[in-house]
Amino acid sequence: MTVERRLEAIGPRLHRQLGRLYPEHDQEALRQQVETLLRERAAERPAALQALDAARRADPDWFVRPDMLGYSTYVDRFGGTVAGLAAHVDHLAALGVRYLHVLALLKGRAGDSDGGFAVADYLAIEPRLGTMADVERLAERLRAARISLCVDLALNHTADDHAWAKAARAGDPFYRAFYMVVDDAEAAERNAELPQVFPTTAPGNFTHVPEMGGNVWTTFYPFQWDLNWRNPQVFVAILDAALRLANHGIEAFRLDSTAFLWKQPGTDCRNLPQAHHIVRGLRAALDIVAPATLLKAEAIVPTAFVPPYFGIDEGDGFEPECHLVYNNSLMVAGWVALAEQSAQLPAAIVAASGGLPSGANWLSYARCHDDIGWGAVLGDLRAIDAEPEARLRAAAAFLHGTGDSWARGVPFQSDGAALHGTNGTLASLAGLEAAQDDAAREMALRRITLLNALSIASGGLATTYMGDEAGLLNDYDYAGDPELAHEGRWIHRPAMDWWALETPAALRISDDLTALRDARIASGGAGAPTPIATGDAALLGIACGRDRVFLNFGDREVAVPEAGRDRLSGAVVEAVPAWGVVWLEGGA
Repeated sequence: MTVERRLEAIGPRLHRQLGRLYPEHDQEALRQQVETLLRERAAERPAALQALDAARRADPDWFVRPDMLGYSTYVDRFGGTVAGLAAHVDHLAALGVRYLHVLALLKGRAGDSDGGFAVADYLAIEPRLGTMADVERLAERLRAARISLCVDLALNHTADDHAWAKAARAGDPFYRAFYMVVDDAEAAERNAELPQVFPTTAPGNFTHVPEMGGNVWTTFYPFQWDLNWRNPQVFVAILDAALRLANHGIEAFRLDSTAFLWKQPGTDCRNLPQAHHIVRGLRAALDIVAPATLLKAEAIVPTAFVPPYFGIDEGDGFEPECHLVYNNSLMVAGWVALAEQSAQLPAAIVAASGGLPSGANWLSYARCHDDIGWGAVLGDLRAIDAEPEARLRAAAAFLHGTGDSWARGVPFQSDGAALHGTNGTLASLAGLEAAQDDAAREMALRRITLLNALSIASGGLATTYMGDEAGLLNDYDYAGDPELAHEGRWIHRPAMDWWALETPAALRISDDLTALRDARIASGGAGAPTPIATGDAALLGIACGRDRVFLNFGDREVAVPEAGRDRLSGAVVEAVPAWGVVWLEGGA
């Protein structure tokens, strides 16, 4: 199908979103501007990527497959540079990786850049990491290994030293309209109704910038200026960046902070309908020019708010939005379950994670580069517990090492008294750091496998964060680096220790990951999970393809509802050991 035919077929969906977003603007002029851009970028698309477009249009569910496992990493922490990362593609292939999310690849702000998420140039690579030519070579190397490259696309804000922001400071009216500036009275009024993302290190939602004549909207850090998506030229500029990046070989975009895009007085400015119209518009445009490309929503919101990020029907037929959405609630629920020795919350999340539309999938994970944000499951827990805050505080305290806990997490953005977040690597949180003897190490390794199994058996694109396959522990040295010390999440972003891959713990974790991957492939399981009743509070049951998977979140052995052959051990089993997993053939 040519780009003109795709424009004819998909264009109406794109222009519906533009009409919803910008009803007061000249629709015909905007339509012509956008369609001209689409044709220009389509003409520039390399032949190899056009072939990939055709292959994926013929197999639109290619990313909803049992073998779709992912990996996430910072370039410098993994390989030093883009070229160094490319040298380790064989490691990723050996893990069965089909999707690689490279964090904070684009050029970041000078100095503190929120780990690279304060983008100074959407079309340039962080200079210390390499060049765009290096990225193109990496993308080609990955494609040869059947691995799709994903990068972050920050939609909510730019760095304050981005060219747009510099022009705005200098008084350029075109670029001043790319940002939002309010006076002191309005800033105070808005702050009263808006939550805070970083209440300790970056309180408030506005930053006074004299050159801008008031207070710039800054939801995250003062150096991250929120974009004014009410201005259609912001949509055009971001779309242009996405299309150009796709033409460099980027196959997926993690859309950063999608819930925050649209600002509306009298609301908390999160999850508003217009935020979805923006993303659906970007999706339609990419479907026209670069249909091989995936969109992934970083929508760290309660489960009830997640479905619209996959798409919705507003009266004109189903309009797809993101191909992938983080199942963040399931990740948080896994840690609650470990702390409580109860599968109640993950069972509720699994039950709420079904009903995905065609051509959509969850992205699941045991840990990631961010904190464990406890508030994400408040809504889910409130449905089953009258005092969800107290319950989550208890879980957080346990993971912070309170009492006889084996966990070694650290509170994020608080002293632990407030219910906010928890930092730590998978291994340290699961007890490997605290383990002093073989028995304790064995239990910690089981808990690591248990959470990896929750991610893999739940059917999504299960993604491992760098170093978790090696059992890397918390990196407390970050506190001695003046540029990192204020950001507690660096504790679980250690540099990759390649020698650690040969340790007994790493070999065990990697072997268990391989066994779980092979079991899922054999089961034919992918997509939305289905819960199975177990009759025991500690035992979670999930139907994965043709199989039944049972995960024991308790420190005692639990009988399975019906004996069966375990794909992981090859034995016929009747019970799940403490902190154990059994993957039973058939019966689902």
